[in-house]
Amino acid sequence: MLRQRLTSLRPHLRLCSPSPSPARWLSSADSPYRVLFFGADEFSCGVFRELYRERQDLIDSVTVVTPPDQRVGRRNQEVHRPCLRLLAEELGVEAVPLPSTGLKNWQPPDPFLAHSPRNLLLTASFGHMIPTSLLSLFDSTCVLNVHPSLLPRWRGAAPLQWSILSGDVEAGRCGVTVQELSAGRFDRGRVLGAEGVPDLPPDADYHELERRLSTVGGRLLVSVLRGGSEPRDQGEDGVTLARKLGREDAAVDFFSMSALKVVRLQWAIGHQHPLWTRFSGSVVQIEVAPTSDSLDSGSLSLVDGRLVVGCKSGAVQLVRVKREGGKWVDACAWWNGTGRVRRFPFA
Repeated sequence: MLRQRLTSLRPHLRLCSPSPSPARWLSSADSPYRVLFFGADEFSCGVFRELYRERQDLIDSVTVVTPPDQRVGRRNQEVHRPCLRLLAEELGVEAVPLPSTGLKNWQPPDPFLAHSPRNLLLTASFGHMIPTSLLSLFDSTCVLNVHPSLLPRWRGAAPLQWSILSGDVEAGRCGVTVQELSAGRFDRGRVLGAEGVPDLPPDADYHELERRLSTVGGRLLVSVLRGGSEPRDQGEDGVTLARKLGREDAAVDFFSMSALKVVRLQWAIGHQHPLWTRFSGSVVQIEVAPTSDSLDSGSLSLVDGRLVVGCKSGAVQLVRVKREGGKWVDACAWWNGTGRVRRFPFA
């Protein structure tokens, strides 16, 4: 079965984390830190929860900074608010939305305008370059980022997605890194701590990977703040880039793609960009799941009440289908309305 194949790819346990130290080294401050925390999504929420849980002796105050609200949906009738800001409000933490112009000409709250060894700037999945003018207000070792990969592997905007697509989840190569922010460059700062997370389920999707790595990343951040190893350069050996993925990356060709590749695509980006393919000349969106069945490439068949489509190697189950302008429907119900074109309808 596909799941058994995924499990067999996993190597031995691999961990790398900062060794404990009796005292903080990040700055000369004896008092708890004042924290300016930048983030937006569920990964940053998971990191922030762990930091907030340890706030009693570590943090004096914290201000959360998020992107502004965005109008989404048809005719922009819905307002999307970053989930990190919702979490901060729930916890009673000061939350500051950036203006629509972003960080350009933006000034932090008053406590961070004057240089102090107590001030920390932290980011987690913020997605925007922190300008040099803001970084200069902090000590170089007090501007840190939590990144969901073992740097220098998967530098860039989509490390979680590429970890799934490349097979890192099955191979046990996932992890998190706490690094210094570097002016004008993403994910190239010195590493303060890194921890592998090799015990993920082989079929972990984006949300599960995000949840697990955010928790580990938050705990690693706390460990670094309490006193971690000395910073080390990343080096350039093993560098891979995690470019942003778009709708074009969600295209499925059952004749040229293996079942494993299609399923990984579902797990990696299906939550953000629905997979799509061409069926009898029309574009349809699809949701797939692994199966142990086998069919000719591009052919469809009902197997024990499931709709299965053959790939270049192996097959996948079609779970749901959405025609252009339509709604998501159960794949078997959709199949019953297609006229049951059984062979090579995806040409």
